[in-house]
Amino acid sequence: MRDGREKVEIAVVGAGPAGSAAAEAAARLGADVLLIERKREIGTPVQCGGFLPEANELEALLPKAKIPEALAEVPEELILHRTRVQRIYAPSGRSKEFPVLGRVLDRRSFDRHLAWRAARAGARVLVDVRAELLEGSLRLSGRASGTVEADVVIGADGPGSATARGARLAARQEVGVCLEYEMAGVDIDPDAAEMYFGTGSAPGGYAWIIPLGEDVANVGVGTRPTYLRGRRLRDLLDSFISEHPIAKDKLRGGSVTAVMRGLVPAGGMPPAIQGGNVLLAGDAAGMVMATSGGGIPLAMVGGQAAGEVAARHVGGTASLREYTTRIATEMGREVDNSVRIREVVDKIMNSDRLMDALIATMPADQMKAVMRGQIPGALEKVGDLVAGR
Repeated sequence: MRDGREKVEIAVVGAGPAGSAAAEAAARLGADVLLIERKREIGTPVQCGGFLPEANELEALLPKAKIPEALAEVPEELILHRTRVQRIYAPSGRSKEFPVLGRVLDRRSFDRHLAWRAARAGARVLVDVRAELLEGSLRLSGRASGTVEADVVIGADGPGSATARGARLAARQEVGVCLEYEMAGVDIDPDAAEMYFGTGSAPGGYAWIIPLGEDVANVGVGTRPTYLRGRRLRDLLDSFISEHPIAKDKLRGGSVTAVMRGLVPAGGMPPAIQGGNVLLAGDAAGMVMATSGGGIPLAMVGGQAAGEVAARHVGGTASLREYTTRIATEMGREVDNSVRIREVVDKIMNSDRLMDALIATMPADQMKAVMRGQIPGALEKVGDLVAGR
């Protein structure tokens, strides 16, 4: 950077799926874009299981969204495995399943691929550089230092976004915590992505088994800190692997080949995702389905929208306020519904009996609707279940 100061049209903070999608979209519209990532290596460490629905599933998940090309058409070499069903286990061990065509990604390579797309579109990329928003300017430190003045700043820097704090945009504080092992030598159903509910395995959340191949899987647990009540996340996951009446037979003898952990927004989007010249996207904006913790599709849809609105703004053809309107149209209802559903289910999370009853009552197709942020009629029976507790 010349003399430690630089002027750009759009600065994107964070090179995860949201940030790279934003940088690519803005650069393709001709904007001068700088993409800044604090990690030395984009995509490392991995903080997500990497499950991504196929394109037709994404269209059903977000029917009003403009699905990014990079989300719909993932190169085959970045796909580790494909699944065809989602299976839900009640605390009793009984299960229901419904069809979901899914892709399990190599997240390291996928995130790098998205950054490469942004660079090829014309964005400049800085890695191993921290960016702090102070008094409207980005102060850089690390491999590059100095000050960046940007017409628009896009904060895609994850939960607890420093960009959001610097812009004084209120962020909902509730987050989920997750721990995941990559395990080899397991005896799983390679066609099924599985979710396990129960107070013993995952109080206030769920455990999962996501196949990476015939005998390799990501095995994890996610919950919220208020539900841990002194228990360690590692203890929950180890107990799930060794003691769960269904999962232990599948995971017995497996070897842990990697450990991944992360934070996931759990409270939906904050009241404001745009303030002044700052837009928030991805986890920084709470763009996550609260019913499942899934965030890649929403992050990339949000990032693309941020990049396009920002580019049109610097070109003089759009107001940044259009971003909030576009996000409300493309995913607002789904995200809000997912939070409402999670709040309803929270009422019975502390009772395995009620959770068993809910899963037994709800047809499989309505379970799928719930995962998509749709509120089916069967969910209205939850109030009756709680009342009869």
